[in-house]
Amino acid sequence: MPRSAVEVQYVTDFGPDCFSTDGEVLTCEVCGKPVNATKKYYVQQHINGSGHARRLEARQSLIEERSLSLSLSQRESGFSFDLCRMMVESNIPLFKVQHSSFANFMQKYCKNEVPNHTTLRKTYLVKLYQETIEKIRSSIGQDRIWISIDETTDVKGQFVVNTVIGCLNAQRPSFPFLINSEIVDRTNHTTVAQAFMNALVILWPDGVHHDRVLLCVSDAASYMKKAGEALRVLFPKLIHVTCLAHGIHRLCEEIRGLFPRVDSLIANVKKVFLKAPARIHTFRSIAPNVALPPEPVITRWGTWLTAALYYATHFEVVREVVNQLDSSGAVAIAESQNIMRDSRLPSDLAFIATNFANFPVFIKMLEDTSQPLHDTVSLLRDIERCVGAIAGSRASPIKEKFQRILHSNPGLSIMCEIESSHQGGHISLTDFSIEELASFRYAPIVSVDVERSFSTYKNLLSDRRHSLTVENAKFHLITMCNNFGRDS
Repeated sequence: MPRSAVEVQYVTDFGPDCFSTDGEVLTCEVCGKPVNATKKYYVQQHINGSGHARRLEARQSLIEERSLSLSLSQRESGFSFDLCRMMVESNIPLFKVQHSSFANFMQKYCKNEVPNHTTLRKTYLVKLYQETIEKIRSSIGQDRIWISIDETTDVKGQFVVNTVIGCLNAQRPSFPFLINSEIVDRTNHTTVAQAFMNALVILWPDGVHHDRVLLCVSDAASYMKKAGEALRVLFPKLIHVTCLAHGIHRLCEEIRGLFPRVDSLIANVKKVFLKAPARIHTFRSIAPNVALPPEPVITRWGTWLTAALYYATHFEVVREVVNQLDSSGAVAIAESQNIMRDSRLPSDLAFIATNFANFPVFIKMLEDTSQPLHDTVSLLRDIERCVGAIAGSRASPIKEKFQRILHSNPGLSIMCEIESSHQGGHISLTDFSIEELASFRYAPIVSVDVERSFSTYKNLLSDRRHSLTVENAKFHLITMCNNFGRDS
């Protein structure tokens, strides 16, 4: 085949939007540069390159934004829309446009009249939400999906259910999208199942694709498990997995309960240095190269264990500092000094340091939801080996707790079996096609993404923003949690 015919064939195969040719040189329209067309391998290598993929995504985003600007009516402004987007994604309250300094800056440097905050809220916020939902639908495309769902109580006492979705695709890691956030009257299996369905209706307004929903990840609450069982009637291929990171956190709570002296030490020393500049100065003058004692939050995964490991490393230094303080200055000081005199405390800390030093690292690694399923399952095996190696009188309750966590999560064993098939192992799962099994390559088995959406929600509802309506709070949150890589 003549050289020019080969290049024309590449244009036909990949499309004129991707390549063009003058008969001699094959040019990539996305990257704006010539491509070696002597072999198809070189052309395919360019297509699969990270640079080409990044520029293609940027071009698609630009096309979508231009399309949206064309859809704005004559009375609506692209500047106002982009201003609204910037403020929402940056978590800047829209009423800030009323401030004279803000308006003067925008008029001086942008040469645009700043719209009223009411106009931004009523006209552009909903369009911003709609654009975000359309981008999520476009990103999901024809892929199968996983769903992660959880609930929390906000500062106003409302029950909030957030639903995160992502693609199941064997060729690329999954990226999480917050598809819905809604307020429910009460938290039970019925409201959770309804929130699950509401999210899918938003994703697929023309009809829910029941056969494309393969995985649900939640915490291990009883109503979540009951909701998972009920949803399997509608989604026969759905695997319900309870979050592995939650399970390891519950194991850490069991460890905490077995060591009350260490728990008391952590709690009291935390009080000693909390908002106490003079005591902090004393600590830094005695131990300038040692970090201040950590301030763990019990509900945050692994923070108590991290604090216990800190004391195992710096026990002598912390004891020296605390003993320098006046015991009459605070009850926590006296309590800390008494605890540190207990001869059993060092052996407790030594047991924790010997057997659980890797657990905070395990939890941190589990929080990476973009890693392959193989890596997550390998991490689970490492945790199993660490727990199995624990010896002594306190080993039994810890091992029993770990086994209960695994046995109460039957979906996890199914995911392990699917992972085995990816490594060439034999499996007994007949409900899934080969393509469906392969799509689990980057499937998550932790619900950290929905937990992160609650952190964003908490930041949104600051003490000065309780007047946000439920609908507007949802529009803000969906946009904030799905900025499609504009942070990078």
